Amino acid sequence: MVCYTTFIINKRGVEMELKTIERFIQQRGLKNGEDILNAFTKRVNLNLVPRTTREEVPIGHSKFGGYPDLPNAENHPGDHLTLLAQFRLSDFAECESVGELPKEGLLSFFYDLEEQPWGGVDERHFWRVLYTEETQLERVRVGEALNERAVTFEEGYAENGYDLYELMDEEVYESFEELFNYGELHAIGGHPNEVQGDVFEEAQYTYGERFENPFLLFQMDTSEELDVMFGDAGILYFLIPTDALLNKRFEETEIIMQCY
Repeated sequence: MVCYTTFIINKRGVEMELKTIERFIQQRGLKNGEDILNAFTKRVNLNLVPRTTREEVPIGHSKFGGYPDLPNAENHPGDHLTLLAQFRLSDFAECESVGELPKEGLLSFFYDLEEQPWGGVDERHFWRVLYTEETQLERVRVGEALNERAVTFEEGYAENGYDLYELMDEEVYESFEELFNYGELHAIGGHPNEVQGDVFEEAQYTYGERFENPFLLFQMDTSEELDVMFGDAGILYFLIPTDALLNKRFEETEIIMQCY
């Protein structure tokens, strides 16, 4: 049974996913198997829990949508910004793939769903990431709220699609993609699931050299369950320079949005 406090680190699932990739390489007789494996990075995949009761997710727990949990209403970044998700960082303490994250605290992601910025230095007032170390929190009911859903977590692998495509011919690549049922692509860490080009390269072009090798702080996909769409069925990426992450300077987080 899944409850609101559930955190899943499915090491067996990670191993099975890796074995599936290795088996495909062997069955196809691909000579560049090591390069193909290097096109994958480990990350934490986020899964929505369908709501079955009217009970809200407990205060301070990880969730998508709903109203944010903050020390007080004064900490809310503004009623034009909607909470996309908040994550209790202790949930990730055992995940090697996101070891750069703090081990305690709450990380909350806000975005202007009406303006829907694509990302840029002149648009920073349209998103905000808050890091809260306080433990006494309250639910702050300001502005609009998305459908609230609990979340489970599972470590897995993310492909660098452009690298992978260059390592396989089209027919092999299409067969490989059929091995996995991705569903909604919500994640933390690893390589982003790009829609219109390499996200890391776009971040570096948009925000400068500090984003040469950023950390994917949060990737949120368009979601029917949450009733939210980014552009035309796109994906929103929150990125942070690694040095800023290690020093808990979450105010330096930037975004990129891509869509079809």
